[in-house]
Amino acid sequence: MPSGGHFATLAPSLTLPRCAGEGTPPSSPSTAQRGRAGEGARRVAFFGFAIAATLLLAACQSAKSPADAQRQWRLYSVEQAGGGGGKRLIPFTTLDGYLAQTGGGLGSVARAITGASDLNPLVRNPVAVAAGEPGVFIVDEATQSLYRFRWRPDQAKDGLPGADFAHLRTLTELDEPTDLHLSQLGDLFVSDGNGKKVVQYDKDAEKIKVFKDEENLNRPVAVTTDKRGLRIFVADGLYDRVVAFNRAGVSLYGIGERGDGDGSFRNIRAMIQGPDGLLYIVDGISRHINVFGLDGSYIATFGKETFTDPGGIAVDDDGRVYVSDGFNHRILIFANRRLVETYGKPGQGPGEFQSPGNLAYHQGRLYVVDRQNARVQVFRVVPEEQARQRTAAGDASQ
Repeated sequence: MPSGGHFATLAPSLTLPRCAGEGTPPSSPSTAQRGRAGEGARRVAFFGFAIAATLLLAACQSAKSPADAQRQWRLYSVEQAGGGGGKRLIPFTTLDGYLAQTGGGLGSVARAITGASDLNPLVRNPVAVAAGEPGVFIVDEATQSLYRFRWRPDQAKDGLPGADFAHLRTLTELDEPTDLHLSQLGDLFVSDGNGKKVVQYDKDAEKIKVFKDEENLNRPVAVTTDKRGLRIFVADGLYDRVVAFNRAGVSLYGIGERGDGDGSFRNIRAMIQGPDGLLYIVDGISRHINVFGLDGSYIATFGKETFTDPGGIAVDDDGRVYVSDGFNHRILIFANRRLVETYGKPGQGPGEFQSPGNLAYHQGRLYVVDRQNARVQVFRVVPEEQARQRTAAGDASQ
């Protein structure tokens, strides 16, 4: 069993320690739950004006001619770049289901971005994204569906790669999908907030296993796995801790505890394992990122009060950490646990967001769930020098 000060060991017949005043979840809302519900109502009221304002701004954008669309696509590919820790984000494409219906390729993406209204998107309310060798997977709340997107270089046309966008499964077994994780073994894990469970699927969305713990898991908001697939880590946004399961579905130990200090949580929002093997866990109320070892040992806290409404986290190959801030419509970039860049602004264009949420990273691309714009934006993560060369080439072509 692991040992450490910021987790509790758990035998199959025991329960994880609860916070002071916390009992077995009752059938009716507890004081803590009612307090959280009131807090949620205040958050809705607080964010309502901002959301309404960004929607009004989006509605004011005028339709563009085909020539304007092509011009915007050049900007999308080259000029709008944001840096951070020796890397740059360059908007690359957007995933919303238009690709499959317009024949694939980047040109169809440009038409979607510039306001074409005669298309019928598959993705209407994306909540989570995961990316890996089998493809890019998107969970859509409006259709309660799991989609897979794949580039198809073998179907290239006019010098552009082909693509397919497939509906894999209607997630009728889930009440409220909150997060999606693609393990290195190729399995998918979807957390179900209201359903108090995590469901494991294979890469073709065939159901494999359900992870539940009625005593210790009340509202799963994030899920990730270790690199070997031996441990499944589930973050609970109500009990403010992470529960570790083995592959058989047995809960083993807990990580973290409720509180305001370093290594504590108040409203976990997102979690991911970095390439260094550590867990990065975003706290929504304390507004910081806690770092833990897989054994539950506390490592560090950073990013204090740098974001307002975190919705997702990703870590790239070099250890840079990306956190989405839905209220401020931007992505924060940390290097060496220090904020080095903020990227994005409100809007509907490339590199613009309306309440960005879930994030994923794979092989030099950052995937951002752009919630109010009903799409997933994809960014290339490239070295600064390469980005400058691309920008110079774009300037020369104008």
